[in-house]
Amino acid sequence: MRLTKHISLFFLCAFVAILASCTSEDYSTGDGALSYMRADFVEAYTDNQAMITRAVTDDGETLPFTPPIKVEGISTPDSVYRVLLYYNKVEDNIKAVGMSSVLVPTIRAVNDIKNKKTDPVQFDSSWLSHNGKYINFGLTIKAGTVDGKADKQSVGMAFEGITERADGTKEVRLAFLHNQNGVPEYYSVNTYLSIPIDSIPASLNAEDDVTVKINTYKGEITKTFRCKK
Repeated sequence: MRLTKHISLFFLCAFVAILASCTSEDYSTGDGALSYMRADFVEAYTDNQAMITRAVTDDGETLPFTPPIKVEGISTPDSVYRVLLYYNKVEDNIKAVGMSSVLVPTIRAVNDIKNKKTDPVQFDSSWLSHNGKYINFGLTIKAGTVDGKADKQSVGMAFEGITERADGTKEVRLAFLHNQNGVPEYYSVNTYLSIPIDSIPASLNAEDDVTVKINTYKGEITKTFRCKK
């Protein structure tokens, strides 16, 4: 299976409901359908009909879906999607409530990028996933419409090179790319982005670092992550 990437439309990250919402009576008992809801970043696996059969959390827990579930926007069979999954878990019973798509940017060599756009975003958070497979970011992107039409923004990642250090370890340098594409900045859209460590064009070992440079509304920042391999 291949990881299916989402690299452009910011509204792909909108919450997609899977189950019907609860009534107010459910909440009054403290035992409604959302009472046990959890949220985890996962890899969601599809079958040959693009139905999600299971999800694996960053902590390594497998969440089976029986029967498989169909989610709007997930259409590639036999693939893996990176998503934020909202679900109820009561003992071994797993019920999906909703999903938010997570952006997975394509990494390209900086010299291969003709129009390197680094329009600012708001930085909210960053972390290395527990299993060491993903570098994750919480970002806020400004968005808006003109005459009811929403143009597309895009994101990506530039590979800027590798520095070999005296102790034999390496530092891999990445830069976050963002093209506002003239979209007005009327309101804020919260989104998440994951960089698969295996997609970085470098042979990484334990104690190697990956730095990611981001242009924010408060200026350029750099975040550093230590590999777990």
